[in-house]
Amino acid sequence: MILVKLAAIAALIVAAPAAAMPQAATKPGAAKAAAKPTPAKPTAAKGKAKPKARTKLPPPALNIAEKDGFAVMQVAASDAAAFIAAWKIGDGAKNETTRTVADKPLFTLLIFRGCKADADGKCDIVADFAITRPDGTVNEDNKGVVIWNKTAPADSKKPMIGDGALGYGVDSEGPFGDYRVVATVTDKVAGTSVTTEQTLTIAPALATPEVK
Repeated sequence: MILVKLAAIAALIVAAPAAAMPQAATKPGAAKAAAKPTPAKPTAAKGKAKPKARTKLPPPALNIAEKDGFAVMQVAASDAAAFIAAWKIGDGAKNETTRTVADKPLFTLLIFRGCKADADGKCDIVADFAITRPDGTVNEDNKGVVIWNKTAPADSKKPMIGDGALGYGVDSEGPFGDYRVVATVTDKVAGTSVTTEQTLTIAPALATPEVK
C-alpha cells in the first residue's frame, strides 16, 4: 500500500495602501438633493439544500488479509497448473473461479507477501484449512499445510504463490451447495497469523444425453 500525502500550499497576497495624493482646492458647489431610496423587492425564501446521499462502501474482501506487513490472498481455480502458468505472465485472474460441478474439483491457492526470514534467510509459512459443508459440518483434516519453507523471496513486497494447494470436490452424490473454505495462514518466523475465507459452489454435473 502506498500512502501519498498531499501538502496544500496557500498563497498570501498583501495589498499595500496607495499614498494619498494632494488635490487642488475647488469651490464648493450647490448641494444636490439626496436621491430617494428605492424600496427593496422581497426575495423568495430559499429552500434548504437536500443532504447528499452517502455512498455505500463495498464490503471488505474476505479472501484478502494483512497484518504487520504479512499479507495473504486466497484464490480458487479449476486447474491449478493453468492458473500458476497464467500468473507468471500476469494473467492469472482469467483462470479464477469459485464454481464447479460434481467430479471436477476446485483448487485453493494462497498468494502471500511480506514473510519474515529466519537467521538462515528462509521463510516458514503454514496453513490450516477448515471447510464448512452445506449441511454445516466441518472438515478440519487439512492442517499444517506447507505453503513456503525455503529461501525468502528476494523482494519481500512481491506477491508469491505458495507451494501448497488444497483440492476439494464431490462426486455425483454430492452434497451440493456452498462450501466455505477458511484458511488460517501463519508466518512461523514472525509469529503472525491471518485468516482468509472464500465460498465455493458445487452443483450437480449436467446429464449427458444418451447416444442412440
